[in-house]
Amino acid sequence: TSSSILKSLMIAKEELELHAIRTGHSHMYLCILKEQKLLDLVPVSGNTVVDVGQDEATACSLLKEMALKIHELVGARMHHLSVCQWEVKLKLVSDGPASGSWRVVTTNVTGHTCTVDIYREVEDTESQKLVYHSTALSSGPLHGVALNTSYQPLSVIDLKRCSARNNKTTYCYDFPLTFEAAVQKSWSNISSENNQCYVKATELVFAEKNGSWGTPIIAMQRAAGLNDIGMVAWILDMSTPEFPSGRQIIVIANDITFRAGSFGPREDAFFETVTNLACEKKLPLIYLAANSGARIGIADEVKSCFRVGWTDDSSPERGFGYIYMTDEDHDRISSSVIAHKMQLDSGEIRWVIDSVVGKEDGLGVENIHGSAAIASAYSRAYEETFTLTFVTGRTVGIGAYLARLGIRCIQRIDQPIILTGFSALNKLLGREVYSSHMQLGGPKIMATNGVVHLTVPDDLEGVSNILRWLSYVPANIGGPLPITKSLDPIDRPVAYIPENTCDPRAAISGIDDSQGKWLGGMFDKDSFVETFEGWAKTVVTGRAKLGGIPVGVIAVETQTMMQLVPADPGQPDSHERSVPRAGQVWFPDSATKTAQAMLDFNREGLPLFILANWRGFSGGQRDLFEGILQAGSTIVENLRTYNQPAFVYIPKAAELRGGAWVVIDSKINPDRIECYAERTAKGNVLEPQGLIEIKFRSEELKECMGRLDPDLIDLKARLQGANGSLSDGESLQKSIEARKKQLLPLYTQIAVRFAELHDTSLRMAAKGVIRKVVDWEDSRSFFYKRLRRRLSEDVLAKEIRGVIGEKFPHKSAIELIKKWYLASESAAAGSTDWDDDDAFVAWRENPENYKEYIKELRAQRVSQL
Repeated sequence: TSSSILKSLMIAKEELELHAIRTGHSHMYLCILKEQKLLDLVPVSGNTVVDVGQDEATACSLLKEMALKIHELVGARMHHLSVCQWEVKLKLVSDGPASGSWRVVTTNVTGHTCTVDIYREVEDTESQKLVYHSTALSSGPLHGVALNTSYQPLSVIDLKRCSARNNKTTYCYDFPLTFEAAVQKSWSNISSENNQCYVKATELVFAEKNGSWGTPIIAMQRAAGLNDIGMVAWILDMSTPEFPSGRQIIVIANDITFRAGSFGPREDAFFETVTNLACEKKLPLIYLAANSGARIGIADEVKSCFRVGWTDDSSPERGFGYIYMTDEDHDRISSSVIAHKMQLDSGEIRWVIDSVVGKEDGLGVENIHGSAAIASAYSRAYEETFTLTFVTGRTVGIGAYLARLGIRCIQRIDQPIILTGFSALNKLLGREVYSSHMQLGGPKIMATNGVVHLTVPDDLEGVSNILRWLSYVPANIGGPLPITKSLDPIDRPVAYIPENTCDPRAAISGIDDSQGKWLGGMFDKDSFVETFEGWAKTVVTGRAKLGGIPVGVIAVETQTMMQLVPADPGQPDSHERSVPRAGQVWFPDSATKTAQAMLDFNREGLPLFILANWRGFSGGQRDLFEGILQAGSTIVENLRTYNQPAFVYIPKAAELRGGAWVVIDSKINPDRIECYAERTAKGNVLEPQGLIEIKFRSEELKECMGRLDPDLIDLKARLQGANGSLSDGESLQKSIEARKKQLLPLYTQIAVRFAELHDTSLRMAAKGVIRKVVDWEDSRSFFYKRLRRRLSEDVLAKEIRGVIGEKFPHKSAIELIKKWYLASESAAAGSTDWDDDDAFVAWRENPENYKEYIKELRAQRVSQL
């Protein structure tokens, strides 16, 4: 009971300090403190006021910590009840300056962010009233306000927040706060001495008040909610664990409270200009989608005054002939219509409306015209910079296309991505088929068809995943990778050992064994973020880190996976189907997923690791019809154009055969791709069972038996020495056939084993199709060193090409580097060679080793101009 808790804690008063605080919902929370640090917060009853410190700074710090703890307990419930701010009054008893009445005001406008303002109750000398007085450590908005002042009604911003909350999303101007909370969360997840994180938001606005197409944008600080279009944008400067000194991103968001977040001409013009800015500065562009698609409208000024020309004025039910305006109305709003003049026999003048233009821009086709422009701009931005769309609210029409054109997409599990609303589709179909938007574009659809990479439960989790994604991306596209210090030792062995089959996720990030012990995989612990998890499950794709270096990873599922094909309510005869997908086989969807992942990784500048374990492509009639050839060809094309180091590794208990080998072989892109295999890995054109059907048939097996089996050799010798005896010859022939039949299963196994000996990694290395056999336990440290080496080569090659010109081939740049390296003093002394990765990295990290060569190249370049 509460009293027993208090009693037991009071006995320990010498070690613990207690303080009870009422939250306003008749709940009392007991703060348990030790050495001025908050240990716990438990609900109790009664009124207990205990000393929390002597000085004001300590009390202020503890009160803030208490408020944050209370927010953890009741914040989500408060937000659900539409309570975004609560105030707690308490009295501290102390012998020092902390004694007296305090007010703690906690603000939670997004449901995920928390701002705490702490005040003292002091008497104003002029008004003789008690007022809120900010402490030295905190300056709040209520500073100087009288305690008996009535609470203000909801402000314009509060009303907009309510409107956004009714649409199940966050008000766009509160997203910078959400980014700040997510950045703080990312810092709290690591052990770092420098955790002074910050987020500074500078809004982007049109340079002119009525800006539209072609109007430049400027950065400025202004209050929230002053936008006059349904689109807002910021440049966010934030400190992250990967960039402690700060990095910049551009965020653009729909304002769902402005005309339902629809796209009109000015919104389109603003979106295009911001997108072009991101491409120009090579900054990541994050689009927060919550909209109703292209704006639809009607000319209200014409609607309120048009007239109808009836076929028979006395009988309107007989129909009408045209819509017109009077001469007076036409004079007033002639610019809103295209009309021709008609004069009746009575002398009345009518202006028959041929078209309604409207005085307001953004009523119809001009919105579609603008939608095409932003679709083109966002598609181009995917190629020129990093684009990511977070569907934080429903996104419709052009909004849905933008989510796809930006390729990378995160979707909230309760928000749909649709082209048309369900009610409009029902009218089109003539019956009530669909009952919600989620049926059309919820995560069950979009997360399983390749549109959505990740799904999240709420906006804070969505923004946190945006920041985690950005942790693999350079600050400026084309710049150096964000390499961090790995907490996972790079020289540890790979502890997860595949037995019969290789679990792809365990091979990548490790797994816990039956005793709860973590068995590490190839890549850093807790660094793997899987994308496209719900789509084409026979292939696993995502981003990980190897020794703190971001990489893209593609691996293969070995188990048979079930593909769920949902029923379409629009087709009465359709039903939900589960289609089995065999592991280690490329199907049209999994091949497309592989190619898409390669494209994304290349755009992001990530080195590529393929843990290859394919038996081939599925080539059935349906697969060919669904485009397996096209998807496989796209894999080749995306590897051919890959501009980062790429490693193909056949891991332990894995195999690579036939067409699957063809599309990822190093010959596709010799400058970038290196192939390796584990000692037990296998690879060939066909599997052994298929090979012997062609190259070791029954007759050849029988010949082999006759050559190796002593009994058959003896029987054949006796048959030849039978001297023409018919009965002896028939008996010996039957014995020979019986012996062959008896040996056939065994020699089939021998043939399979013989064929398997053609599949070994040692033969791969001997034939030069792989560079080296790499043991599974040593693969982590080996590939880390090799990756550092390849990245070092690329950095220097990029510098050389920057001097000579981009037309200078990458291969030629590497050959030039090799020449310089082998001519260095260390190579001449025989202490290193070209294949020593550690020595090369050390050589490249000292610019003095090649500074003179770079100067010589610059001089040659200048002389050629």
